[in-house]
Amino acid sequence: MRIHQRKSPRISKIVFALVLAFSVAWIAFVDEDSSSQVAAQTLTQIEVTIFSYDGQDFIRTQTTLVTDEGKSAVNTKLDRSTPAYKALIQKRSYTGDATLFGRKYDTTYAPLIGEDGQLTGALFVAVTK
Repeated sequence: MRIHQRKSPRISKIVFALVLAFSVAWIAFVDEDSSSQVAAQTLTQIEVTIFSYDGQDFIRTQTTLVTDEGKSAVNTKLDRSTPAYKALIQKRSYTGDATLFGRKYDTTYAPLIGEDGQLTGALFVAVTK
């Protein structure tokens, strides 16, 4: 008798998020090594966010981002006019440039989808430019 084990979609998403975060960090590290003089003058910072989705907006529930005023960006919304928002509502990932709270980033956004196929949120990883 053969037993088929099924991986939990939630575990797969967590593993994906971790791989994504480490990949971005590795790219930043390699990039720093290739231009050590520039890297010595600037610090690369990795930012991460977990968004919840309420059917209309992606809301930052956990984040390392801070606003222009220097306060946590928790409970702020992803701008609906951004390419990231447009990709996420179609349950697609987005990778590209973004300016958030006055700072420029190389970003990756990935949708979180529940077992029922419904969009539940998103993950965000970014490296400062």
